[in-house]
Amino acid sequence: MLISKKELLAQTGISYGQLYRWKRERLIPEEWFMKQSSYTGQETFFPKEQILNRIRMIQELKDKYSLEELAKMLSPESTEVGFDFEDLERIEEIDHEMLPIFQTILDKKIYSYIEILIFVILSKLKEELNLNEKQTGTLLEGMKMHLEGMKTTDYVLIIFNQEMNYFAVISQEQSPIYLDTRFEIIKKIRMNEVSNQMKFKYSKVFQFNPDLENKNSASSKEASNQSYSDTSSGKDTNYSNKKEEKEDILLKFNNWEVRF
Repeated sequence: MLISKKELLAQTGISYGQLYRWKRERLIPEEWFMKQSSYTGQETFFPKEQILNRIRMIQELKDKYSLEELAKMLSPESTEVGFDFEDLERIEEIDHEMLPIFQTILDKKIYSYIEILIFVILSKLKEELNLNEKQTGTLLEGMKMHLEGMKTTDYVLIIFNQEMNYFAVISQEQSPIYLDTRFEIIKKIRMNEVSNQMKFKYSKVFQFNPDLENKNSASSKEASNQSYSDTSSGKDTNYSNKKEEKEDILLKFNNWEVRF
Protein backbone atom coordinates (compact mmCIF):
# COMPACT_ATOMS: atom_id res chain seq x y z
CA MET A 1 0.00 0.00 0.00
CA LEU A 2 1.26 3.46 -0.94
CA ILE A 3 0.78 6.92 0.52
CA SER A 4 1.17 10.16 -1.43
CA LYS A 5 3.61 12.85 -0.36
CA LYS A 6 0.71 15.23 0.34
CA GLU A 7 -1.02 12.68 2.57
CA LEU A 8 2.26 11.86 4.29
CA LEU A 9 3.01 15.48 5.21
CA ALA A 10 -0.54 16.01 6.46
CA GLN A 11 -0.59 12.80 8.51
CA THR A 12 2.83 13.21 10.15
CA GLY A 13 2.93 17.00 10.53
CA ILE A 14 6.41 17.28 9.03
CA SER A 15 7.34 19.87 6.42
CA TYR A 16 8.45 19.40 2.83
CA GLY A 17 11.88 20.69 3.87
CA GLN A 18 12.21 18.18 6.73
CA LEU A 19 11.26 15.29 4.48
CA TYR A 20 13.90 16.10 1.89
CA ARG A 21 16.52 16.95 4.49
CA TRP A 22 16.05 13.49 6.00
CA LYS A 23 16.41 12.07 2.50
CA ARG A 24 19.72 13.93 2.01
CA GLU A 25 20.90 12.73 5.42
CA ARG A 26 20.08 9.11 4.40
CA LEU A 27 17.48 8.74 7.14
CA ILE A 28 14.90 7.88 4.47
CA PRO A 29 16.04 5.69 1.56
CA GLU A 30 15.95 7.35 -1.84
CA GLU A 31 14.20 4.32 -3.34
CA TRP A 32 11.19 5.01 -1.15
CA PHE A 33 10.53 8.18 -3.18
CA MET A 34 8.55 6.73 -6.08
CA LYS A 35 7.33 8.88 -8.94
CA GLN A 36 4.01 7.81 -10.41
CA SER A 37 1.53 9.33 -12.81
CA SER A 38 -1.64 10.81 -11.34
CA TYR A 39 -4.47 12.96 -12.62
CA THR A 40 -2.41 16.02 -11.60
CA GLY A 41 0.72 14.78 -13.38
CA GLN A 42 3.75 13.24 -11.70
CA GLU A 43 3.32 12.67 -7.96
CA THR A 44 5.61 11.16 -5.32
CA PHE A 45 4.42 8.13 -3.39
CA PHE A 46 5.96 6.10 -0.56
CA PRO A 47 5.51 2.57 0.86
CA LYS A 48 2.98 3.55 3.51
CA GLU A 49 3.79 1.31 6.45
CA GLN A 50 7.55 1.70 6.07
CA ILE A 51 7.62 5.48 5.73
CA LEU A 52 5.20 6.04 8.62
CA ASN A 53 7.22 3.75 10.90
CA ARG A 54 10.45 5.44 9.86
CA ILE A 55 9.18 8.98 10.45
CA ARG A 56 7.74 8.01 13.82
CA MET A 57 11.10 6.58 14.81
CA ILE A 58 12.99 9.66 13.63
CA GLN A 59 10.64 11.99 15.50
CA GLU A 60 11.03 9.99 18.72
CA LEU A 61 14.82 9.80 18.56
CA LYS A 62 16.10 12.90 16.76
CA ASP A 63 16.57 14.75 20.06
CA LYS A 64 18.57 11.85 21.54
CA TYR A 65 20.90 11.17 18.60
CA SER A 66 22.54 13.26 15.90
CA LEU A 67 21.25 12.84 12.34
CA GLU A 68 24.54 11.13 11.47
CA GLU A 69 24.08 8.60 14.30
CA LEU A 70 20.49 7.98 13.25
CA ALA A 71 21.54 7.44 9.63
CA LYS A 72 24.08 4.79 10.69
CA MET A 73 21.57 2.98 12.86
CA LEU A 74 18.87 3.07 10.18
CA SER A 75 21.22 1.87 7.46
CA PRO A 76 20.28 -1.52 5.98
CA GLU A 77 23.97 -2.42 5.91
CA SER A 78 24.77 -5.18 8.35
CA THR A 79 27.07 -4.17 11.18
CA GLU A 80 30.40 -5.93 11.43
CA VAL A 81 29.95 -6.49 15.16
CA GLY A 82 30.38 -10.11 16.22
CA PHE A 83 28.40 -11.67 19.09
CA ASP A 84 29.48 -14.50 21.36
CA PHE A 85 27.26 -16.82 23.41
CA GLU A 86 27.45 -14.53 26.42
CA ASP A 87 26.11 -11.66 24.29
CA LEU A 88 23.19 -13.79 23.10
CA GLU A 89 22.17 -14.39 26.71
CA ARG A 90 21.93 -10.62 27.20
CA ILE A 91 19.44 -10.10 24.37
CA GLU A 92 16.10 -10.63 26.02
CA GLU A 93 14.18 -11.02 22.72
CA ILE A 94 16.02 -14.30 22.08
CA ASP A 95 14.38 -17.38 23.61
CA HIS A 96 17.11 -18.57 25.98
CA GLU A 97 15.80 -22.14 25.91
CA MET A 98 16.57 -22.15 22.17
CA LEU A 99 20.15 -20.90 22.55
CA PRO A 100 21.78 -24.37 22.83
CA ILE A 101 19.81 -25.49 19.75
CA PHE A 102 20.77 -22.39 17.75
CA GLN A 103 24.39 -22.93 18.78
CA THR A 104 24.34 -26.59 17.76
CA ILE A 105 22.76 -25.89 14.36
CA LEU A 106 25.18 -23.12 13.39
CA ASP A 107 28.17 -24.81 15.05
CA LYS A 108 30.18 -21.66 15.71
CA LYS A 109 31.29 -19.46 18.59
CA ILE A 110 30.90 -15.99 17.06
CA TYR A 111 27.64 -14.97 15.42
CA SER A 112 26.94 -12.32 12.82
CA TYR A 113 24.42 -9.53 13.20
CA ILE A 114 22.18 -11.15 10.57
CA GLU A 115 22.19 -14.37 12.57
CA ILE A 116 21.23 -12.44 15.70
CA LEU A 117 18.24 -10.95 13.89
CA ILE A 118 17.18 -14.41 12.75
CA PHE A 119 17.43 -15.68 16.36
CA VAL A 120 15.21 -12.80 17.50
CA ILE A 121 12.67 -13.41 14.72
CA LEU A 122 12.56 -17.17 15.29
CA SER A 123 12.09 -16.64 19.03
CA LYS A 124 9.13 -14.38 18.35
CA LEU A 125 7.68 -16.84 15.84
CA LYS A 126 8.06 -19.69 18.33
CA GLU A 127 5.98 -17.71 20.81
CA GLU A 128 3.33 -16.42 18.41
CA LEU A 129 2.84 -19.60 16.36
CA ASN A 130 3.28 -21.90 19.36
CA LEU A 131 6.10 -23.76 17.62
CA ASN A 132 8.02 -26.45 19.41
CA GLU A 133 11.81 -26.51 19.63
CA LYS A 134 12.17 -28.92 16.72
CA GLN A 135 10.01 -26.79 14.38
CA THR A 136 11.91 -23.63 15.33
CA GLY A 137 15.28 -25.30 14.88
CA THR A 138 14.22 -26.76 11.53
CA LEU A 139 13.48 -23.26 10.22
CA LEU A 140 16.99 -22.15 11.18
CA GLU A 141 18.48 -25.31 9.64
CA GLY A 142 16.77 -24.49 6.36
CA MET A 143 18.06 -20.90 6.28
CA LYS A 144 21.54 -21.21 7.73
CA MET A 145 23.48 -21.69 4.47
CA HIS A 146 22.14 -18.36 3.16
CA LEU A 147 22.82 -16.19 6.20
CA GLU A 148 26.55 -15.68 5.71
CA GLY A 149 25.97 -14.22 2.25
CA MET A 150 23.52 -11.59 3.51
CA LYS A 151 25.30 -8.26 3.90
CA THR A 152 22.28 -6.03 4.48
CA THR A 153 19.01 -6.25 6.41
CA ASP A 154 16.95 -5.15 3.42
CA TYR A 155 14.98 -8.40 3.29
CA VAL A 156 11.55 -9.76 4.07
CA LEU A 157 11.34 -13.11 5.85
CA ILE A 158 8.22 -15.02 4.84
CA ILE A 159 6.95 -17.98 6.83
CA PHE A 160 4.50 -20.37 5.22
CA ASN A 161 3.21 -23.82 5.93
CA GLN A 162 1.71 -26.86 4.34
CA GLU A 163 -0.06 -29.37 6.53
CA MET A 164 1.62 -27.95 9.66
CA ASN A 165 5.11 -28.12 8.17
CA TYR A 166 6.72 -24.69 8.35
CA PHE A 167 9.08 -23.23 5.73
CA ALA A 168 10.89 -19.91 5.24
CA VAL A 169 11.67 -17.71 2.25
CA ILE A 170 14.03 -14.73 2.43
CA SER A 171 13.33 -12.15 -0.27
CA GLN A 172 14.66 -8.72 -1.21
CA GLU A 173 12.45 -5.99 0.23
CA GLN A 174 10.93 -4.83 -3.06
CA SER A 175 10.77 -8.18 -4.85
CA PRO A 176 7.35 -9.81 -5.24
CA ILE A 177 6.95 -13.42 -4.19
CA TYR A 178 4.54 -15.75 -5.97
CA LEU A 179 4.10 -18.91 -3.93
CA ASP A 180 2.29 -22.05 -4.95
CA THR A 181 -1.28 -21.47 -3.75
CA ARG A 182 -1.17 -24.77 -1.88
CA PHE A 183 1.08 -23.05 0.65
CA GLU A 184 -0.38 -20.72 3.27
CA ILE A 185 1.60 -17.58 4.15
CA ILE A 186 1.65 -17.25 7.93
CA LYS A 187 3.95 -14.28 8.59
CA LYS A 188 5.90 -11.64 6.70
CA ILE A 189 8.61 -9.90 8.72
CA ARG A 190 10.72 -6.98 7.52
CA MET A 191 14.22 -7.56 8.81
CA ASN A 192 14.91 -3.82 8.55
CA GLU A 193 12.19 -3.08 11.09
CA VAL A 194 13.52 -5.63 13.55
CA SER A 195 17.09 -4.40 12.95
CA ASN A 196 16.20 -0.76 13.58
CA GLN A 197 14.58 -1.57 16.89
CA MET A 198 17.46 -3.82 17.92
CA LYS A 199 20.06 -1.14 17.13
CA PHE A 200 18.25 1.57 19.05
CA LYS A 201 17.37 -0.60 22.02
CA TYR A 202 20.87 -2.05 22.43
CA SER A 203 23.04 0.75 21.03
CA LYS A 204 24.41 1.70 24.46
CA VAL A 205 25.03 -1.93 25.34
CA PHE A 206 26.78 -3.22 22.23
CA GLN A 207 27.79 0.14 20.74
CA PHE A 208 27.27 -1.15 17.23
CA ASN A 209 27.24 0.84 14.02
CA PRO A 210 27.88 -0.34 10.46
CA ASP A 211 31.41 1.12 10.37
CA LEU A 212 32.68 -0.24 13.68
CA GLU A 213 35.45 -2.82 13.85
CA ASN A 214 34.62 -6.26 15.15
CA LYS A 215 33.53 -6.11 18.76
CA ASN A 216 35.80 -8.98 19.70
CA SER A 217 38.92 -6.88 19.59
CA ALA A 218 40.30 -6.37 23.09
CA SER A 219 39.27 -2.72 23.39
CA SER A 220 35.71 -3.13 22.15
CA LYS A 221 35.17 -6.24 24.23
CA GLU A 222 36.22 -4.33 27.32
CA ALA A 223 33.79 -1.54 26.43
CA SER A 224 31.01 -4.07 26.02
CA ASN A 225 31.74 -5.72 29.35
CA GLN A 226 31.73 -2.39 31.13
CA SER A 227 28.17 -1.74 29.97
CA TYR A 228 26.87 -4.51 32.22
CA SER A 229 26.52 -4.56 35.95
CA ASP A 230 28.57 -6.85 38.16
CA THR A 231 25.81 -7.81 40.55
CA SER A 232 28.24 -9.14 43.08
CA SER A 233 30.07 -5.82 43.30
CA GLY A 234 26.98 -3.63 42.99
CA LYS A 235 28.26 -1.53 40.07
CA ASP A 236 25.71 0.92 38.70
CA THR A 237 25.87 0.61 34.89
CA ASN A 238 23.74 0.77 31.76
CA TYR A 239 22.84 -2.90 31.99
CA SER A 240 21.56 -2.59 35.53
CA ASN A 241 19.30 0.19 34.28
CA LYS A 242 18.22 -1.55 31.10
CA LYS A 243 14.52 -1.21 31.98
CA GLU A 244 14.84 2.56 32.25
CA GLU A 245 16.88 2.64 29.04
CA LYS A 246 14.22 0.72 27.13
CA GLU A 247 11.49 3.05 28.34
CA ASP A 248 13.63 6.05 27.47
CA ILE A 249 13.91 5.16 23.80
CA LEU A 250 10.22 4.23 23.54
CA LEU A 251 10.80 1.07 21.54
CA LYS A 252 9.35 -2.21 22.76
CA PHE A 253 9.42 -4.33 19.60
CA ASN A 254 5.80 -3.60 18.73
CA ASN A 255 4.38 -3.99 15.21
CA TRP A 256 7.32 -6.14 14.15
CA GLU A 257 5.21 -8.05 11.64
CA VAL A 258 4.63 -6.78 8.10
CA ARG A 259 0.99 -6.04 7.52
CA PHE A 260 -0.31 -5.91 3.94
